[in-house]
Amino acid sequence: MIFVTEDLHRDTFIKVESAGVPQEQRLYALKLNNTLKFGTGIYDYSVMTSVFSAVKGPHHAFELCRISLTAQEWCGQVFEEVVLRNGHLQGYLNSYFEMEGRQQYQLPAPATFESEDHLLIRIRELNGAWLAPGEGCAVVLLPSLWSLRVKHQARATVQAHLAKGQPARFAAAGQEFAALPWTLELGETTKTYWVEQAYPHRILGWEDSQGGQGKLLVTVREPYWQLNHNADAGWRQRLKIP
Repeated sequence: MIFVTEDLHRDTFIKVESAGVPQEQRLYALKLNNTLKFGTGIYDYSVMTSVFSAVKGPHHAFELCRISLTAQEWCGQVFEEVVLRNGHLQGYLNSYFEMEGRQQYQLPAPATFESEDHLLIRIRELNGAWLAPGEGCAVVLLPSLWSLRVKHQARATVQAHLAKGQPARFAAAGQEFAALPWTLELGETTKTYWVEQAYPHRILGWEDSQGGQGKLLVTVREPYWQLNHNADAGWRQRLKIP
């Protein structure tokens, strides 16, 4: 997971790169790039989900703006984007595969709406507590774009329940942390995310009722966009990237 802040254009939610865009047209956002690479047989898969969250949203801090997913494998490529505006989700899908092709879709996003992809930002509570320990809430959830893709499901929101647990100890990255567990109940699946209790409230690990799990190995705070030369290859070893 790669977290970084950047300016987006308020009208397009596209990254601002020119000095000529006035400040009132800029939206300060926290971006999460969640990458996944794996192989099946001789196939190589490369997936990245990007989540853009307005640091000062119109309704609350760290409010979802946009999600995009790219997936590449030996057959072809897929690009999907979801934009949240005016209480609606506008989706766009461009796929190599005939059964999908080019599509647009729209879904309502009520006040209780949350995105599973965006939860990895929301539950970090970077601007104060969202829920109290022991508190839960019902949410209208857009499942992660990758999970919808893997399960070949139509784009739709579902009812889910999110709860914040009591502080507990969690081991990751060779040490123990005071952590807060967040549990998401989604249909027959339960997922638990462990968040560092102290700032910067890193995502320490996760597990689900289907046997999936992951733990933080290494974390650094560096200008990664500058570490793109051959001489920077040593960072891969430091970050334990194969």
